[in-house]
Formats: sequence, structure tokens, C-alpha cells
Amino acid sequence: MQLSDIICEEAICTAVQVKSKEEAVRVLLLRLVEAGKLAAEQLEPVLRAVLEREALGSTAIGRGVAVPHARVRGIERTVMAVGLSDTGVQFDALDGEAVHALFLIIGPDKDADDYLAALEKISRLIHNRDFRRFLSLTRTGREALELIAEMDA
Repeated sequence: MQLSDIICEEAICTAVQVKSKEEAVRVLLLRLVEAGKLAAEQLEPVLRAVLEREALGSTAIGRGVAVPHARVRGIERTVMAVGLSDTGVQFDALDGEAVHALFLIIGPDKDADDYLAALEKISRLIHNRDFRRFLSLTRTGREALELIAEMDA
């Protein structure tokens, strides 16, 4: 499984302009709905699931990155959205810094294979300083998707 298999250009927001964790997750979920990767009626239950997961411990892991995620009943396959913010989102990061790159991963409750693979691949990528730097320079969903695909190869 490649990350480009679970993300589409329409689910990438390169200009997240919100301040809070909940608002940022909602923006990314709306992108998944608009891209046809998530049904509109799933938005609120998935948002609740992600925020419940966040209540267990922040998924903002430092270096300006957060990986909010949840496994949810009714989801057929793992999907991912990406959000980039020049101004930063308050995400209760371990290092206290604002988050500038968000990787939202939603997976089915019955099958964790692609979900766990996506978490592992994103974790590996975000530890790469060059990836984080180049990602911060992308201005379109196409540029971000091409970078992710290239670095995930």
C-alpha cells in the first residue's frame, strides 16, 4: 500500500486557516466529503471518534506535525487528508509548538492493515527533515501529493 492509494488531491488543503484542533479536523473531514471519500452523514461521527482519540493523548508529535486518526464503524477503506497551515494550529503538541502539517487518517474498525501501514509510513516520512521542509514549500494539493508519492516510493 502506498500513501497515494489512500489520499487524493482534493483531500489536501494547503491553506488551513483555523486555530483549534477541532476546527482543523473538521476542515479535513469536509475535504474528504467533498472528494467523495467520506459520506456527509459520516462527518460528525468521525469527528467525534477523532476527538475521542485526541482526548486519550494528543497526536501532535512535535516538529510542527500532527497525525490525528481513528478507526470508525461504517468506513469501508482507509482514507487520508492532509492539511498545511502557515499560521499554525493549536493541537496540544508535546513540544508546545503549533502544528503546521496535519495528516488525518480514518480507517475501518474491522480491518486495521492499511490504517496501521499508513500510520507507520507517515511516521517515517515526518521524521525526515527534507520531507517536512519540502512539504512546507508546497502551495497546491498536486505539489503536496507528488511530494508524498515521491518520498513514499
